[in-house]
Amino acid sequence: MTLSGNRSLWALPALALWVSACGKDMATTPSDTTTTPSAATVTAAASPNPATAGASSNAAFTYSVSFVATITNTNASPITVKSITADLQQSSGGIVITPATGTDEAFRFDVRAPGNRVDVNSSMAIPFTFFYTLPNGGRQALVSLSFSVLTDAGAAGSVTAAVNIQ
Repeated sequence: MTLSGNRSLWALPALALWVSACGKDMATTPSDTTTTPSAATVTAAASPNPATAGASSNAAFTYSVSFVATITNTNASPITVKSITADLQQSSGGIVITPATGTDEAFRFDVRAPGNRVDVNSSMAIPFTFFYTLPNGGRQALVSLSFSVLTDAGAAGSVTAAVNIQ
């Protein structure tokens, strides 16, 4: 049987692949294995929640509020808190109210973390004090906290907590 010119051009690459595979084990083994640790299992809660704001002792801000965020470690290894970020936004009934264009919330916070390590099946209480002024002149706000954590076993994760301020 002879192959026409068009069919032979198509058949040659297919034949070459089939012949090169004959007698060879086609199983592949990866040359590089990457293991990604599972995320850290950590929880955070704040108390009191809601927290009640009062007049600020800092003349640059109208209100202040204090609360304690507690991080609980339920991992099989200790964790290290790598960073804490916080944001304060004006709100009404726990719903964020976007400020008018050209205005923004003004705030600063003090955090008094007793350390950055949380042992297995332990908790760490972290006191916060926020000083703030809102563009709408009110005192209701929502504080969003985020904690970046790393276990001794190499798992990374983050945990968040929200605090309503009245």
